[in-house]
Amino acid sequence: MTIKETVAELREKMEELQHRVAAKAAEFRTDERVPAEHRARIDSMQAQAGAVKERLPGEEGSAWDAIKEEVKRDMDALARDFEHTVSYIDNHYREQDK
Repeated sequence: MTIKETVAELREKMEELQHRVAAKAAEFRTDERVPAEHRARIDSMQAQAGAVKERLPGEEGSAWDAIKEEVKRDMDALARDFEHTVSYIDNHYREQDK
């Protein structure tokens, strides 16, 4: 993510992340190998993704200039946390049964 990204570009990336989180949440809900606390963590990430997306302004302007670094930092942190959590779940709970 770069500082020059527009609100529309960032919104598109956020929607992509929301879809990935939602897909994994649905997948993990039906997999009894995944402990409840990890399923809850992914569900929490869904809520976080929605909250970050809600903070995006409708258009470019001074509001965006004021919050873009914070929103980008939050989105990057959420994406890293999501990837790490999914990897952990796959490596510790799902791969052992294959």
